[in-house]
Amino acid sequence: MSFLSGMGFELGIGIAIGMLAGTTGTRGSARGRMTLLAAVIGLVVGILLAGTADLSTLAGGLFCLIGAGVGCIVISDVVHRAGQREGGRSGPLGFFVSLAALVVAVASVLVHELGLVALVGLIWLGVMRRRQAQRKHAGLRILR
Repeated sequence: MSFLSGMGFELGIGIAIGMLAGTTGTRGSARGRMTLLAAVIGLVVGILLAGTADLSTLAGGLFCLIGAGVGCIVISDVVHRAGQREGGRSGPLGFFVSLAALVVAVASVLVHELGLVALVGLIWLGVMRRRQAQRKHAGLRILR
């Protein structure tokens, strides 16, 4: 296994961990604590799987930690906003996000480079949501 495929494998597993932690849809300091918890779990799992991915222990833990942190931040924001639109009900969305996390984990185990694709997709989703929120607030400022 090459370094790139090992990195994709660890990132994919970390992203799946972060997505599962992000299904809570927390905000503020609770989201920070949940992200920290996901990152620690990702670090431990990454260290345990480093030999499987042919990476050093530190690199495996670091890549899984990064994936878990990014996954939790982006997904918790998506679940929170969707829950607000639905009147506080984010249960069904949490179920679908959990299924997506399972798909990401299985895909990164089968084709290791798909973990990198999942990371790029999450970063793109986070950036697009941030831009949309800024445009919305800019439009509201004009109405004043």
